[in-house]
Amino acid sequence: MILSKPNQIKIYGHRGARGNLPENTLDSFQYLFENKINAYETDILISKDMIPVITHDFRLDPDLTKDSGGDWIKEDNIKIFDLTYEELLKFDISSINKKTKYGRRFADQKNLTNQKIPKLSELLELTSKNIVDDLIINLEIKSTPIEENLTPPPDVMVKLIIDEVNKSILKDRVIYSSFDWRILREIKNLDPKISRAYLTSEQRGKVYDKSPWMDFMPLYDSDTRELPRLIKTLGGEAWHPKHKDINKDVVKISHEEGLPVNVWTVNEEFDMLRMIDYEVDGIMTDYPLRLIELCERRNIKWF
Repeated sequence: MILSKPNQIKIYGHRGARGNLPENTLDSFQYLFENKINAYETDILISKDMIPVITHDFRLDPDLTKDSGGDWIKEDNIKIFDLTYEELLKFDISSINKKTKYGRRFADQKNLTNQKIPKLSELLELTSKNIVDDLIINLEIKSTPIEENLTPPPDVMVKLIIDEVNKSILKDRVIYSSFDWRILREIKNLDPKISRAYLTSEQRGKVYDKSPWMDFMPLYDSDTRELPRLIKTLGGEAWHPKHKDINKDVVKISHEEGLPVNVWTVNEEFDMLRMIDYEVDGIMTDYPLRLIELCERRNIKWF
């Protein structure tokens, strides 16, 4: 698995291609493969019956979830971890409610039909049919150190997910990421050779000295510059910061540490160009075709 190439950008479809099709649906990932986009980022949670599933939020999102009768759900506290997979299948995620604030962000997103929250195994099966040389799967394990009863304990969660991946032919194509660095510690304990990327977000208040999100690691310098050095000492293979948190100097520091920088979630052309100017290694975007078109116009190599 090659995470970076000199003078090239790795393009990751974010939650499939959220700007174009409903997020984290199998059709959204198939759209990537059909358009020769060979890397994606997606999110993993665990159902009540301990099945790894592809979904972003700890709770079903009323803005993009319909009930079995075809109506938008109104309850905003339906926890994924409280439902078995069979119960999750009663909900439909084929479209987004364009009347909501979230829906208006993705006004051009197309509607699909009969899309359910997929199992991780289903996504891996689909991906296995579309293997190419530069395929990278970024699995973000959703976990939180500040609220209980939303997931199994980190060690249990990690084993469930990695065991599922190991059943496929894709284990060497996967890099695991998380904002909850306890997850990354458990992966390292399980097998230090497994690729791990450390997610950070200063703007969301998760980065500070001995933050629970950072597994209580010391961060003596409040400046972002120390983050890549810390991640490198923890054995990380990549750093995944929010694109608004970085500058050209910190990308250089990360590269000096031998740490690729993959930023999220970059949707506007001026931000894409800024990240390319910063010489990041990879860009996660809801609009991967938009980024490809930009690269083609500007004669920027991508893979």
